[in-house]
Amino acid sequence: MEVGFSYGCLSPTLEEQANKQGFTLPKAEDFERSREAITWLMFHNVLTDSQKSSAFQRLHKQVVKKLKPVKKETE
Repeated sequence: MEVGFSYGCLSPTLEEQANKQGFTLPKAEDFERSREAITWLMFHNVLTDSQKSSAFQRLHKQVVKKLKPVKKETE
């Protein structure tokens, strides 16, 4: 399974991005808070670029692990 997410501050929500790829993301609001926290720390010069990249990579792994396929309704 290959999925892609954008974690930038202007990107759509993770749930919206998951939905466009045929998935749902349980507890998406928790992941959104993590995304916002990493972004906040980056903009306030708390994280270095490499720390930011590492944090987003770890978040991405957690997001992908929690994805659930959307059940398609049969016609």
